[in-house]
Amino acid sequence: MLLRRLDIAYAYYEEELVSRSQIGPTYRLSELESQGIISLGRGKVISKKTIAALPGDYPVYSSSGAGSGEFGRYGDYLFSGERITWSIDGGGRFFYRPPHRYSVTNVSGWMTVDNDIIRTRYLYYVLTAAWRHEKFDYTRKAHPSVIRDLYHISVPPLSDQDRLVRRLDTFDALVNDLNSGLPAELNARRQQYEYYRDKLLTFKELKS
Repeated sequence: MLLRRLDIAYAYYEEELVSRSQIGPTYRLSELESQGIISLGRGKVISKKTIAALPGDYPVYSSSGAGSGEFGRYGDYLFSGERITWSIDGGGRFFYRPPHRYSVTNVSGWMTVDNDIIRTRYLYYVLTAAWRHEKFDYTRKAHPSVIRDLYHISVPPLSDQDRLVRRLDTFDALVNDLNSGLPAELNARRQQYEYYRDKLLTFKELKS
């Protein structure tokens, strides 16, 4: 329950900050694409069989809406630069991909950004806040052709974008630390309790 409340609080905080930063004219993703500010595309078909034939250390991201979206590890890669990816078949959730060697499957979309105009991580936060109010399913999928005209964003000065990213990154790190650290601490206390409980249950009574 506590972790759920933390996630809700984080989502509220994120949306508040994003909303305050979105001032001025708005642009559809298709407009930003036509101006060369962003590029959208889809990954390629990479199956479990493909991965088994060429295993390796490079992550493959697919349509999962949970965790990092990792599908498996492959011996080749498609990208190495910073990107936003999203799950086309997995609910349309966005993921920020820092520079590393990786691939995305054909049921994931990818987006590159001109960081001299829009910071990739800023756009990720804006899209994530907007995504929470959308619903995708097996009939309405988050294809690039769909989201191009679905999401509208404004483009504040880079200094404002950087400020928001710093604040949300800090808060995100705090929430993740709590989400990972608190269960681990509770588990450690539970194991400690069980250890001493078992000791007490097997305690031999002293003879009088």
